[in-house]
Amino acid sequence: MISGILNVNKEVGISSNKCVSLVKKALDIKKVGHTGTLDLEAYGVLPIVIGKATRVSDYLMDDKKEYITEAVFGKRTDTLDYSGEVLDTSDIVFDKDQLLEVMEGFKGEITQIPPMYSAIKVNGQKLYDLARNGVEIERKVRKVNIYEFELLEYEFPKAKFKIICSKGTYIRTLIDDLGEKLGSFAYVDSLCRSKVGDFYIEDSIKSQNLLSMDKDQLLNKLDSVDSALNRYKKVILPNMYYKQAINGMTMLVENYYGDELVRVYIGDEFIGLAKSSIGNDRNFLKMDKVFYER
Repeated sequence: MISGILNVNKEVGISSNKCVSLVKKALDIKKVGHTGTLDLEAYGVLPIVIGKATRVSDYLMDDKKEYITEAVFGKRTDTLDYSGEVLDTSDIVFDKDQLLEVMEGFKGEITQIPPMYSAIKVNGQKLYDLARNGVEIERKVRKVNIYEFELLEYEFPKAKFKIICSKGTYIRTLIDDLGEKLGSFAYVDSLCRSKVGDFYIEDSIKSQNLLSMDKDQLLNKLDSVDSALNRYKKVILPNMYYKQAINGMTMLVENYYGDELVRVYIGDEFIGLAKSSIGNDRNFLKMDKVFYER
């Protein structure tokens, strides 16, 4: 069975689900998923999980995301990006130092209200479907983390930013809130997801090329299942632990590996993720999730 992760660069104008469909068709396989919706008007890294790699999708979604976005100040649109209708305008002008000062307030843990034009479902309906019908409903405030917020270019009314953030962050909302904090308005003029975990846009396959590449070319581009889990420490166990590990059992081991999950290997074979514990002055390793298939 084909398993692995395909680093796809989703183009503007197609949905994340469309990318999944293209990969299914290109590889003639049914078990395919993506790791977090990327806006229709955005482009960039969309890791596609195939076969048993679908089991790591939750871990990939938890990875930090990097975005490059261009913003225009002085206008707000209903979609919070270039595709919407202008709702408000402002003639307030500010310099680079003022912008940098306000940006500082958006670093760290912040709260956001998801935009109406988003793929979040409420009572089975996607918000953007409701928004297109003129319906607005109350959305729950969520906490997100902005790890880096860097100004790359600035010449009023345009600015370019690099943002590294947690899952669930809406860049359109961040830019809209930034504009409001500056006493003005702002919208996203372009949005690129340049990195998800260890998957970079420089190494990606453009979605428009998926069907023009032959199957072997695509298979050669597949990353291994464990490539999505590099942030976890690697632990190699002797062959004597093979049966216990693949059956998800608790193993008596020599070392304590800390409070975080670890990647467990028997020789070169990736087995899964495990968690350390201590009892009666002995070290144990309990398989948390087994990815290995016999």
